[in-house]
Amino acid sequence: MKEIDFIPEWYKTGLRRRVSYHRQYTMILCLFVALLAWSYSAGNFLSTAKAMVEGARNLLDASEPFAREHAALLEEIRDLTEKAEVIERIRTRTPVENVLAELSHLIGDRVVLGSIELFSEALRQEGAKRDVVVISRRTDKDASLPDADSFTKVVLAGIAADAADVAALIAAMENSSYFCRIIPEYSRNKEVRGYLATEFQITAHVADYILTSESASP
Repeated sequence: MKEIDFIPEWYKTGLRRRVSYHRQYTMILCLFVALLAWSYSAGNFLSTAKAMVEGARNLLDASEPFAREHAALLEEIRDLTEKAEVIERIRTRTPVENVLAELSHLIGDRVVLGSIELFSEALRQEGAKRDVVVISRRTDKDASLPDADSFTKVVLAGIAADAADVAALIAAMENSSYFCRIIPEYSRNKEVRGYLATEFQITAHVADYILTSESASP
């Protein structure tokens, strides 16, 4: 039996149109609710971000005096470090009183010193490789300062009763742990108050340094 549809086509078309409108309205409403939720979340996030930025700005403003004080302290530390380096360069590395005490012990009664000179010289080694002894480079700023790597040189000048007394002094200095590289500069006869004596000059190094080549040798 054939079923007869009495519903007109215009009614069906209108019904489908109304269903489509309801679906579109529902989608628009959902989108509007989603936009409201996103706007609310974005507003909260923006408020939180503004609060964080404001807090960071307040922290920077509060820490600015400390930053200036820190920079001033760093500058003072650099200045004090430079002054300490200069003081270290001009400070006598060798205790002079120890050298004089050792010389007074070594010099006998038959030797009279006319002068004692102590001064610093750059530490150098003849014929050594470049990396054996390190000599710091000097700029125009510290050209008047002593070399960073230096040794103390002692120059003795005086009169002895005879040449044997000069030889004995040289031997005593060679046997002493205070001196090294003893070099007799000259020894000559000289008449002193009608007596024949020996005038001499001796140079030596204070033995408070070790060259790299010497420390490496057995």
